[in-house]
Amino acid sequence: MSEWTIALGALILLLSLASAALLSRWYVVLSGAHRAAPVAEETVPLAALLRPQEVPANDVGWCPAEQAERLHAYYSDGWQCWTCRTFTPAGGA
Repeated sequence: MSEWTIALGALILLLSLASAALLSRWYVVLSGAHRAAPVAEETVPLAALLRPQEVPANDVGWCPAEQAERLHAYYSDGWQCWTCRTFTPAGGA
């Protein structure tokens, strides 16, 4: 094979690859496959996520459901057992 035939084959290969890339981009743009999915309806505003939250204090206490000492998360309105997840309102037992 001559050098001219090799150069012509390389040019044809390069042009076919470039045209395939352009056609694939054209197909994606026309089909809309590049567009993002619609936004979910249950989105939460950023301000709600950054609002201060109550942080529970953890301590061992009496669990009325299990009748034993267990680790609890203490809130301003009561406490919740980490083992059985029972919530006891403040002032109640």
